Amino acid sequence: MSDVVYTIEPIYLGKRTADTSMFLYLTEPGVPIEIAYRLWLLRSVHRRLIIDTGPPTSEGRARGLTEALDASDALAAHGVDAKTIDTVLLTHLHWDHAANADQFPNAQFFAQRGEIEFLCSQRRQHPAFDRFFSQHVHLEHLVNNGRLHALDGDVEIDRGLRALRVGGHTPGSQMFCVDTEEGRAVLTGDAVPLHRNYIDRIPSGILVDVFDAIAAIERVHALDPVRIYTGHDIEPSLRLKRRR
Repeated sequence: MSDVVYTIEPIYLGKRTADTSMFLYLTEPGVPIEIAYRLWLLRSVHRRLIIDTGPPTSEGRARGLTEALDASDALAAHGVDAKTIDTVLLTHLHWDHAANADQFPNAQFFAQRGEIEFLCSQRRQHPAFDRFFSQHVHLEHLVNNGRLHALDGDVEIDRGLRALRVGGHTPGSQMFCVDTEEGRAVLTGDAVPLHRNYIDRIPSGILVDVFDAIAAIERVHALDPVRIYTGHDIEPSLRLKRRR
């Protein structure tokens, strides 16, 4: 544990009903499940930052979100002006996690190098992937203007906060290991979209590499956190009993 600890505040932005098999690999196709959309506000004594941007309200509504909330308004309810945020860490570059970047006009953004390279590549243009990167032009603009920065593998962002590259869900998916007053917490992004993915060790149904997706879940187990914050579960976090 670092001498710097963070609080993690889930900022709810909406929900929708989805097919279970989209979030639990080849599991219960046709069975509806309710999923939530959020961004995450991290605060320490020294700094304040955001993990993921959540979805734009217009696109969220078009994709079936109910209660699609504006990120700036949601943050303001937590006493934070989005314009004052200078750092946004992105678990990956799908529309519902990165496409709301214009809500943070004074921020620098950080994603894994492999994720940025995939975003800018011809491989991403295949319809199987491109439908999840609907805001790629805006994100490419951030790259070209030096506001979307590349992280290479596991990186210490600051004391008490570390990025962990895992892949699986997307080529450069990353998680964040955070020191809190409770102990070690992990913000998984969509490497672990639901609590059940972690509990039953089932990878997401949306992925580019099933073996990396399984390895990402196993990595969270190996970290033995006290709490995980998964990408889309209706309950924002899961308290765990540590093994050691």
